[in-house]
Amino acid sequence: MRCVKIAVFDFDGTLYHRRPNGTYSFNQQDLEAISAWRDNGNLAVAATGRSRSALTFAMPPEDALVFDYRVLSNGASATTGDGADLIYAYPIDTDILRAAVEEFGDTEGVAIFGTTVGPVDGAFSINTKTGDLFTDHFARMELADIPDHTFAVVPIRVTDPALRRHVASWADQFPQVTVAQNLDYVDIMANGRNKGTGVLELLEHLGINREDVEIYTFGDSWNDLDMHAIADQSFSFTHSPADVKEATDHVIEGVADVLSGLA
Repeated sequence: MRCVKIAVFDFDGTLYHRRPNGTYSFNQQDLEAISAWRDNGNLAVAATGRSRSALTFAMPPEDALVFDYRVLSNGASATTGDGADLIYAYPIDTDILRAAVEEFGDTEGVAIFGTTVGPVDGAFSINTKTGDLFTDHFARMELADIPDHTFAVVPIRVTDPALRRHVASWADQFPQVTVAQNLDYVDIMANGRNKGTGVLELLEHLGINREDVEIYTFGDSWNDLDMHAIADQSFSFTHSPADVKEATDHVIEGVADVLSGLA
């Protein structure tokens, strides 16, 4: 029996890249490599900090990129490949969202969001000098709107490294959450949720034993470390932080450089 091979892809900074002119785009050769990977009978899974709606918003048109499944919100939820059907979800305690807004809602250089398991994500406070395409489509929300939604992640955008460490340290005080960081965001999720647990739980829902599959993970930042830890082979990138490179088996320029050789 042929071993099932699963390639797990972070999204931002791995497949979807910020260009020097401030725009975002995909590398066409990566999209073609993923298509060929799936054509060979392998699975392609997204594992991203983005929510259900935020990933759909950024996907390229006309099926240029197709996933078999999506692990979302840093492992707090998962859906089918088209994002239509929710497989599992772990909502965050909304007291944490309220506390974040109360603590940092007026802090210069900080933007506070709430992403949900549904079709609408919220922007609660934006005090950053520059915007972010990731959140441009978010609906403006107030604290009074919180009971109307089921939140999976509290993403806090902090571009200053020292301030970002302070925000992460503040979030770590709450025992009911897990805190993850990437290059611009502190993400706060329900306790125990990360991309690694998210991928493993997806396998459980699919009835797939971990020992029956080969997992290859591709991710550029710190919030990818937990999924790299469960991989048979892990890949970071030349633009990744040094400690992320050190934690992975391989450091590459792009997904297309190696994916065909793993099929």
